[in-house]
Amino acid sequence: MSDEVLEDVAVASPEPGPDVRRSARGQLGQLWASIFFAPETKVPKTLLVTSAERHEGATQIAAGLGIVGAQSNSELNVLLVDFNLHHPQLPDVLGARPDAGLAEVLRGGAGLDDAVCATGQPNVHLLSAGREVDHPLGLLRSKQLQTVMSQLQDYALADHIIIDTAAANRYPEAQTLAGLVDGVILVTRAGVTRRESIGEAKKRIEQNQGRLLGVVLNQQRYVIPGFIYRRL
Repeated sequence: MSDEVLEDVAVASPEPGPDVRRSARGQLGQLWASIFFAPETKVPKTLLVTSAERHEGATQIAAGLGIVGAQSNSELNVLLVDFNLHHPQLPDVLGARPDAGLAEVLRGGAGLDDAVCATGQPNVHLLSAGREVDHPLGLLRSKQLQTVMSQLQDYALADHIIIDTAAANRYPEAQTLAGLVDGVILVTRAGVTRRESIGEAKKRIEQNQGRLLGVVLNQQRYVIPGFIYRRL
């Protein structure tokens, strides 16, 4: 894709909890700017954050990115969506305890406005995954999915929506949603994620017409001077 930018961005993953470590704040700010201020590209309203495999820090990056982005401009409102129906973590990371979430919205048991809750972070709200789902694939195949994704795209109470999903090579959420959002970033873990695994995740995203904006190198132990652009 002509507007594709694949970046190795050194990011120190935030600790669980609503506070972002100072060491990661600047790096997440750079990541926010590269996504939402990039010249000559469509500024995404809906951004999907996923990883190739589990335990690579995608949830922490999604939460930290939303918090830092909202803090950078008091006029911005950010909605974080936990679309990890297998292992939802955003409520724990943000310290939120919602009554309803995405599962209830997809089943028709709650409206979007009813399920969105505050997080305690200024200008940051959360749509959790909802109550435990026995068969997540059924919700992903429901007719309601595209309706909810359209509602999120038109959601007037959020300037940017950051969606956290399960690992692309393990579960179907990222692949299913890739073509329904404005952009995707793929989180990898320094010294852990294999190149073949990154390539497979990239393939899954692009097979569903996903717009891959970049690759984030998480928990890098040294600072990369500037951005290194390269194709996988």
